[in-house]
Amino acid sequence: MAKLYGIGVGVGDPEMLTVKAVRALQESDIVLLPRARTKTDSTAYEIAKSYLRDDIEKVYVDFTTVDNDQVREEDRKVYSDVVNRVIEDDKTLSFITIGDPMTLSTFVYVMELLDREIEVESIPGITSFASVCSRLNTPLLMGDERLKIVPLHKDSDIAEEIDSADNIVFMKISRKLEDLKKVLAEKNLLDRAVLISNCGKADEKVFYNMGEVTREEISYFSTVLVKKGGLENWRRFNPF
Repeated sequence: MAKLYGIGVGVGDPEMLTVKAVRALQESDIVLLPRARTKTDSTAYEIAKSYLRDDIEKVYVDFTTVDNDQVREEDRKVYSDVVNRVIEDDKTLSFITIGDPMTLSTFVYVMELLDREIEVESIPGITSFASVCSRLNTPLLMGDERLKIVPLHKDSDIAEEIDSADNIVFMKISRKLEDLKKVLAEKNLLDRAVLISNCGKADEKVFYNMGEVTREEISYFSTVLVKKGGLENWRRFNPF
């Protein structure tokens, strides 16, 4: 029977892959490489390429970054069809994905649309928010604090999300950056927020001055951590 691995490769640093992920990649006959339609390469591939066998078959799976549910649904069907076509008896496939395969990942949409029996194994990867907090030496949460992970979309009520937790991670922020900045300013939380763009990559940027960040300065791979308890106690432990 064919086997499909969903492998999280983290957010940028190739050294963050687990030993289990590397082993699975070495066992694979085919690697499925998700990439945005506007790019010529896969970000996940750039992270994981040093662990791939020279003779592995590479299959690119294109997806859109357009903020349209219907387009996204059509895209998911297309790349699920690609996966179904390359499944062969006794072949081992790896679908590599940024971050973790079970956290806001393209992989789960492929998995739920598989049209034939295949063994599936998910190998966790380091999420963007775990990576950001480690990079900053700043705890995600402590003790009885509440945590909320919020992927922003066009209908997000940012103020309500902030009110409902002590620590909030905002993901997919580029399309709602100005709205997020406005609400943080209204709640006097600009100095309790930090933004990282391209965490772990060569072009990584860190902004503690959230009020001055512009859309042009950050990438799609940007995350904001809001800590109502403040960031100053932890800034002495990070290099920024």
